[in-house]
Amino acid sequence: MKELIWEYRYVILLVVGAIIYTVLEWGSVKGKILNAIVAAKDLAKDKVLHGGKAQEDWVVSRVYMILPTRVRLFLSEELLRKIIKYLYQKSMDLLDDGKVNNSFTVDTSTIGINDKTE
Repeated sequence: MKELIWEYRYVILLVVGAIIYTVLEWGSVKGKILNAIVAAKDLAKDKVLHGGKAQEDWVVSRVYMILPTRVRLFLSEELLRKIIKYLYQKSMDLLDDGKVNNSFTVDTSTIGINDKTE
């Protein structure tokens, strides 16, 4: 077992390093996503983006474009779309009553990011 680990030590170090980097970089990525969601909401209020799907597509393309290449290596656009939907759901739940307790639910699969502004 030790010999196997020793043979693949560089691969193991690379994978562990990538995981650690991704975890440390997550806060920055999350902040960029939430800022893009707020910007999309503002654009919808200004009648630039129409409908939730347009907002969702704008946020995904915008965030994916500004992410560092090293993050894009581990994050596909579809995975980013799922993360954005999750963060949108949690942020709306937090804004609902000040707690993350699943008191606010919206089916983001059919209407995109925007739940009320069409």
